[in-house]
Amino acid sequence: METPAEHGRADARSIVITGLTTLAWYAVPDVVGPRWARALTKAGVLAAGVALGAVATDEGRSALVGAREVRDELRGLREVGDGDGVDETDPAPTVRDDNVLLDEADGAPDLGDADPLPALTVVAGVAAGAVAVVAAVAVAGEKWAYRRGERWRARGLRLPHTRVGLLLGAAAAVATAVDPSVAVGRPPGPAHASLASGAAKG
Repeated sequence: METPAEHGRADARSIVITGLTTLAWYAVPDVVGPRWARALTKAGVLAAGVALGAVATDEGRSALVGAREVRDELRGLREVGDGDGVDETDPAPTVRDDNVLLDEADGAPDLGDADPLPALTVVAGVAAGAVAVVAAVAVAGEKWAYRRGERWRARGLRLPHTRVGLLLGAAAAVATAVDPSVAVGRPPGPAHASLASGAAKG
C-alpha cells in the first residue's frame, strides 16, 4: 500500500507531532524558571518529538530506512576497500626526475585515481556554510519568539510563551502539510523558527 509520503503528502501524524512539539518547545518558559532547566527541558521535548516522529510517522520511517541503506552501502564500500590487494601482474610504475609517477605502458601520468579531496573540501565548505546560515536564522527566530513572549508577559497576558508556541506550532504544522520534507529534514522545534517566526510575526 502506498503511503502519503509517496504521494508527496504529509502524514497527518507528522503534522500533529510537529505542531505539538513546536508548541511545547516555546511554552517551556511559562512552566520552567531557571535558564539551565529550560535548556534541559527543551532538549527533552526535542528528543521526544524527533523520536516519536521517527517511529510513528511514514516520513520518519522512510528516513530511517534511507539512513539504514546509506549505512549498509558505506559498510559495503569499506569491506570492498579492505579486500583490495595489490595486483602483482600490473607493471610497476616508474618515477621521473620530477617525481611524477608514470605507467610503463604509455609513459603518461595516470589521472584515473586523482585525489578527490579538493572536491570533497568544497562540498564540505558549502555544507558548513549552509548549516551556519540555517543556525543563525533559527537562533534569530528563537530570540524573536522569546522577546515576543516577554513583551506579552509585561502586558499582563497569561501564559504568554504558550501563546507564542500556539502561533509557531500552527505555522510549523502548516509548513509540514505543505512540504512533508520539513518534518524529515529538520527536527521539530527550533529548526522551524525560520519558517514559523515570519508567519507569526506582527
